[in-house]
Amino acid sequence: MQCRRARDYAKADSILDLMNTHGVRLNDKLKQWRADKRVGGGGGEVTGNSGSSIVISSISSSSRDPDMRNCNSLEEMVPMAYAHVESMSPRGLSAFWTLTSKFLRQPPNTRNPLQTSQMEHQLQTILAHTQKAIQSSAFGYRDLATTSLGLAKIVKLVRRGGRSKPRQILRDLLLGNAATGGLTKTHTLFRSIATASIPIRQDFDARSLSNLIYAFGVVECVPMFEDDGSTFFEILAAEAVMKLEDFRPQELSNLLWAYTKDDAPLSAGLFRLVADHITDHSTLKAYNGQDLANIVWAYATAKESHPKLFQKIAHHIVTLPPNQLNSFNGQDFANIVWSYATAREPSPELFKTVADHVAARGNHALKAFNPQNLANTVWAYATAKESHPKLFQKMASHIARLDNLDAFNSQALANILWAYATSQESSTELFGRVGRHIIALDSLEGFTPQALSITAWAYATSRQSSPLLFEKLSGAAIRRQYEFTSQNIGNFLWSYATNGQMDERLFASFAPSVSALLGSCNNQELTKIAWAYAVVNVPAPSLFDDTFLRACLKKEEEYTREELGQLHRWSVWQEGLESGYRLPSSLREKCSAAATSRVSEPSSLQANSAMPELSDIIGIAFDDSSPFAVENDQTVR
Repeated sequence: MQCRRARDYAKADSILDLMNTHGVRLNDKLKQWRADKRVGGGGGEVTGNSGSSIVISSISSSSRDPDMRNCNSLEEMVPMAYAHVESMSPRGLSAFWTLTSKFLRQPPNTRNPLQTSQMEHQLQTILAHTQKAIQSSAFGYRDLATTSLGLAKIVKLVRRGGRSKPRQILRDLLLGNAATGGLTKTHTLFRSIATASIPIRQDFDARSLSNLIYAFGVVECVPMFEDDGSTFFEILAAEAVMKLEDFRPQELSNLLWAYTKDDAPLSAGLFRLVADHITDHSTLKAYNGQDLANIVWAYATAKESHPKLFQKIAHHIVTLPPNQLNSFNGQDFANIVWSYATAREPSPELFKTVADHVAARGNHALKAFNPQNLANTVWAYATAKESHPKLFQKMASHIARLDNLDAFNSQALANILWAYATSQESSTELFGRVGRHIIALDSLEGFTPQALSITAWAYATSRQSSPLLFEKLSGAAIRRQYEFTSQNIGNFLWSYATNGQMDERLFASFAPSVSALLGSCNNQELTKIAWAYAVVNVPAPSLFDDTFLRACLKKEEEYTREELGQLHRWSVWQEGLESGYRLPSSLREKCSAAATSRVSEPSSLQANSAMPELSDIIGIAFDDSSPFAVENDQTVR
């Protein structure tokens, strides 16, 4: 209790674990303890009040467990556990799966390897025994939580792949074969844990409840129970609400993270109550950088609005002294600003504080940012329209001077380029480095149509010329054109025309794809496509026919003045081609009026001396807004 009051939770947990090892259970709220002859089972129960002394006359069931603490590898621990599996207690089994998740992160033991068939049989036997013990209600709440967390971490690791023998065996045991059910084995196992947990859910303390819920979130398994149609998370949410005062910051953040996986209506109520709980506290001193980052990330990801919570956390971070900000790592900063931008919670002071701190520390701070952190950070500032040239310069220089960009996936690269183009933060060094990297790639199969489109748009918007890059993007786009949405196509073709890339093969190849998507094109997409074909001068009669004219006419009342100007350019071009296709007179007059009433602004094409034939473009304004809804794959842990 003294450790709890002093907030020395690590020491308190150590003492609690030691007591549990000897079969003693403590209830902090009731100030009571309990000693069982059999851990997790019934019989021989002795209870007493806090402060009483007792001599445990029977030996705890944990004495039947092998001492696995001195094992150095999975190859060493599995045979030991297998030899004792019939007598292992729930505590011993939960310890085995916890240690297994730790050993999987280490290189395999090559000195004392096990035969694949031998290890597979032993692990399968231990897993079957664990599941049988869970189904027989032998596990108490703490062992259920610990076991589920250990297994969840194993599932997370084996999902990532890896060629080590233990990973391959556990992948087959827990995930199964995708062709024969995929995650069925994991879901069956975790449903057993859920079924065993519900009858004793009131026994779970805050830490165990948080670990249990977090584990189910990791494996993305939320069982539904047929009695009333409630999900496992809905049932546990009621327990969590009653114990909110007992949750530590990390336990709260893990709880919220898991509930981003659940769409149940009750989840919204839980988010509101947790936010109220946090904001009701006078201080956030107990929350570290990761706790704060994960909490706001959860609210942004779950699309749960709570302005007061975001304001309180922002104020706390802004008022922290520099030495405490130093404890935040790159992922913490990235998740925080990403969350405020995604949730559309304005906080100029927060964005300035983070940017000033990171920029002041320079390369030392940026080394803590992985590729996704870098991408999410600049994306957040661009999305929130928070300008900080020094931060953008530091990050551009850092990225451009890395040994290689192999760790950046296509989405990270596209989001970085999008952010710099949207923020109008020009960096020839950055665009040049990224361009050379993409050109050197053997294949662009890793680029989605959206990533291809964003990349081209960013170079065009930033007036960055790279013919070889556009040639590479064009080849990839032609091969995958039928995967493009109307938005992807409109922005991709617009980018080529704007950047002066007169790729007639690209435009001719895309004509059938555009025709197939005319019905889904909005007014902006229609006019961008029409303008781009006019600029590049690719007639495409199979595209520009009566169907296209009808599509344009349907949007007559929706066009902006700029879009009417773009459509006017197409109309004039069609007249010059003598194609026989003309806009209806009412729409044609609107286009002409829009074009002649505007003061022409020179585009990057007009400024390009290599493209004098395009200098007569009428009524075209450079569009520096983002036409994309950029998605971010953000993971917390």
